[in-house]
Amino acid sequence: MPRLLQRSRPQGSSANASASMAPRAKLPPYEEPAFPLNEEGKRALAELRNGREKREYEKHLKQSATFLQDIVGATNDAHIKRQKKLAERNAKRTAQGVTERTEADEEMEQAAADLEARVSELTDRSEAAIRQVIDYVAELQDEQQVLEEVQQEVNAQKPRPDPAAKRERGVDDDGDEAEDVDMEDAAGESHIAGVRDILRKARQSKAEEYSSLTPEQRYAENNQYISFKNTWHDAQHPDNSVPLPDKSTWFDEQGRPTKGAAAADDDDDIVIEREVRDFKCPLSLRVMTDPYSNHKCKHTFERESIMEFLKEHHGVAKCPVCTVELRIVDLYSDAVMLRRIKRAERDKQMNTNINTSDVEEEDDDDGNQSVITGRSRSVKKEKRRPRGFEEID
Repeated sequence: MPRLLQRSRPQGSSANASASMAPRAKLPPYEEPAFPLNEEGKRALAELRNGREKREYEKHLKQSATFLQDIVGATNDAHIKRQKKLAERNAKRTAQGVTERTEADEEMEQAAADLEARVSELTDRSEAAIRQVIDYVAELQDEQQVLEEVQQEVNAQKPRPDPAAKRERGVDDDGDEAEDVDMEDAAGESHIAGVRDILRKARQSKAEEYSSLTPEQRYAENNQYISFKNTWHDAQHPDNSVPLPDKSTWFDEQGRPTKGAAAADDDDDIVIEREVRDFKCPLSLRVMTDPYSNHKCKHTFERESIMEFLKEHHGVAKCPVCTVELRIVDLYSDAVMLRRIKRAERDKQMNTNINTSDVEEEDDDDGNQSVITGRSRSVKKEKRRPRGFEEID
């Protein structure tokens, strides 16, 4: 796992080269610390646990996860829109009885294929990046526990007699009496380890513990990865016709991420997926602008409404729709639901613009005005086209 907090020093520097050429002094035999960390050192160690740097790291990592989620949604949105437009163009040509493709048709198909390749590459890179962000977050959390363990062990250490005084009680370095004294001291004294040794062992233990987890345990149970995966799937299937595959299928036997989507054969799954398309909050009965979902049931609420509801019940209450018990800590901002709400609003606005542009007024024989629907192009629709990719038409 790439390490965020433990960085190796650069090799091959001029200072290191000079130091390696200098003659090395003979070091005395190593002696374990005779006294534990003093009070000042203990206070400094405690301050590391609540340092501002850790909070800054967490803030930036959270922002990185949000950016990656937005990227995978935007890039796949562009790809799906291009594919949809190409399919509509081909269907129109077929309906008109045109069998030969023009040069413009070939260019558009080639551009769509190039875009698909770029989007696939960006998606793979984004998926790898979100897993790296999750690894960094786990390392920060482990580091907090490591510092707690180090502080506990340091606080439990007791001072030992001065090694010089201990040697004075012996007769000779080669004598039996000195050996007996050392064994007696060793039996009655507690072992004092250096803080650096304690820190290194604790870090190594946490790193090995995290490395032993499967990809499903590391990522498929992580809220940031779940949100990323949902956004990715929602962008690929904006019509909500294909349910998101089960978490157990997100990684293959070798631990590599999968891209396949589950087949929409189960009618129950389709119903469940389409139930969430009601964008009104069950509490406020208004279209949600800040949707919050939870990890206990599939119901979503407006943030302000569900927070107020739970606070009125001292932070714990049954879901207003079902009987599942909810707590404030179970709630999270549902970025995927917000995407769906905004997409529905755009589609509604687009249909409104088309219907408005299709209206023509015509006088009848009595001089009264009647409404006739016709065919015309919506100017507003053209203005709302996504930018960021070259246009082929």
